[in-house]
Amino acid sequence: MTIPAWCRRLAFAALLAAQSAGGWAQAAAGTATAPVPAPWRVAIILGLDPSTPAAVLQDRALRSALLAAAPNGVEFFSDALDAMRFRGADLTPEFLALLSRKYERQKIDLVIASTEFGLDFVEKHHARLWPGAAVMATGITEQRLRERAPPADFATLPIVFDYAGTIGIVERLQPKARRLIVIGGEGIFDREVSARALEAARTSRQGWVVEDWHGVPLDELRARLAALDGSAAVFLGSMYRDRNGRSSIPAELIKPLSTASGAPMYAVYQTYVGHGVTAGSMTDFEANGRRMGELAAQILSGAVAAAGATLPAAAPRCMADAQRLAGFGLAATALPPGCEVVGAPPSLWREYRNTVLITGLVLLLQAATIVALVLQRRRRRAAEAEVMERRIELNRATRFAAMGELSASIAHEIGQPLGAILSNAEAAEMMLDSGRADESQLRAILADIRRDDLRAHEVIRRLRALLQKQQPEHAPLDLHETLVDALELIEPEVRRRGMRIDRSLNATNAHLVGDRIQMQQVLLNLALNAMDAMADTAPPQRSLKVATTDRDGGIELSVADQGHGVADEHRGRLFDSFFTTKPRGMGMGLSIVRTIVEAHDGRIQAEPGSGGGGTVFRVWLPRRVATEPVPLAQPQSAFRQVPA
Repeated sequence: MTIPAWCRRLAFAALLAAQSAGGWAQAAAGTATAPVPAPWRVAIILGLDPSTPAAVLQDRALRSALLAAAPNGVEFFSDALDAMRFRGADLTPEFLALLSRKYERQKIDLVIASTEFGLDFVEKHHARLWPGAAVMATGITEQRLRERAPPADFATLPIVFDYAGTIGIVERLQPKARRLIVIGGEGIFDREVSARALEAARTSRQGWVVEDWHGVPLDELRARLAALDGSAAVFLGSMYRDRNGRSSIPAELIKPLSTASGAPMYAVYQTYVGHGVTAGSMTDFEANGRRMGELAAQILSGAVAAAGATLPAAAPRCMADAQRLAGFGLAATALPPGCEVVGAPPSLWREYRNTVLITGLVLLLQAATIVALVLQRRRRRAAEAEVMERRIELNRATRFAAMGELSASIAHEIGQPLGAILSNAEAAEMMLDSGRADESQLRAILADIRRDDLRAHEVIRRLRALLQKQQPEHAPLDLHETLVDALELIEPEVRRRGMRIDRSLNATNAHLVGDRIQMQQVLLNLALNAMDAMADTAPPQRSLKVATTDRDGGIELSVADQGHGVADEHRGRLFDSFFTTKPRGMGMGLSIVRTIVEAHDGRIQAEPGSGGGGTVFRVWLPRRVATEPVPLAQPQSAFRQVPA
């Protein structure tokens, strides 16, 4: 079947439209999606074999520090021109061609040139290989940086090789030695290291007889070292090539050389320690790598410009090998203060000296403390008993003070039944004198006398119970009954001041373990404070509300007034001893209340009343298990009013 031409044209147009719509959708989606921030791209150009221990330590510290500071990660590129063992000029054309191909489409933000060979290459070719990239030169001493002066737009981070410090350590450990042999290789860097070490030895005060053994092949070198003794010292420098053209990694030669040597060997490289070198003021390659990472992060983040940026070189540190010191009979005590000694066999005294001293001191102090505690035990018990006695007296004195405030109303409350008794007795006497005594009237008079006597007796009973001196005793009690007794005592004072009490004793279970008198004292102190706070309140609003409710597995007692409230700056000090806002107050009432509540494992707090008027004191008490079963009581009716 042949498809008409117009159908083919229509299908082709539809296909183009669909492709166009898809392209627009992709473009719109790309516009809506925020670009992903690019990572920092760092190229590291080494002038030595990257597998050398020093290069490995430094590179690992550099990467770790830079990754920790990078907001979006780091892409590292590393290339090495092993000019320490090969002639860099012979390798440069091919190396340049390789890097040109490698980086032709790769944007680089920072180039780190390590060692002077790396700096030479980057200085000549960075504009071609990494246009626009910042450059940092490192692994070069300050002296060489001053002598060769890198471009002004380069950042620099010098490295320190402490030849003089190492010679000083040799003189400390071998003060009688006079012969110093400096071992080095035939490479450019090898000869520079040897020259610096020879210069430091010749300017020393010890007057060394210095010998320069550079370029000596390994076998001959071992034979020469075997002929030495403790009257000589050996400075081990850099040996990448010998005079026969044999190349090597210096760290790999340390063990065979130290095994053959009859004299102690010293160096300035951290990576030589633990492989046969005795001691030295060592270059810290890890610290130098961290400094490189810090400076690189500052440049890449824009905190500093690369041109002229620098950081101080990482300080060298004294290090020594304990086994090599012992093997040559050298005293570790002769080392500079703070020198790190590695490879020492475990020793309880050396490894844990401070712990041993502290433990011994602690044992002595413990023995002395035990003796002192035994001697102080009786005095402490006597003091605790005296404190308890003073606390009881203080609580009792506070109750007396409260009763002093209630004295007028209590006297009136007792005076009324006593006056009624006297009147009834006089009436009975008059009836008997007149000879017209009626038995029913006399019985009524006697009933009135008995009622008034019981009324006065109840008032006195409550007062006596509250004021008597007794030891606190936690026993099963009904909190509602305890509160009712206390409220009965203050009702006359409430009426005298033209106030009223609203009760809402609604806790479903008011049984707990505590001291009855102390619980009454809590309510009395809070109620008297509330009445004092309402002295200036209009009579219709003078309402003292006492309520109980179930809360958090315990009982909450609240005492609320409609007074002037507590100022915000005073609320935090309400329960402090001797703090009061009353003109004639002692500042002990609320402090004692808090002490009693806390002694019952409870808590107390003050807060503004509803609507911002007055103050509410809330006392929470736990329902602790009673030692004896106590019958449950029916809850009191809500808001029973006592008429004023």
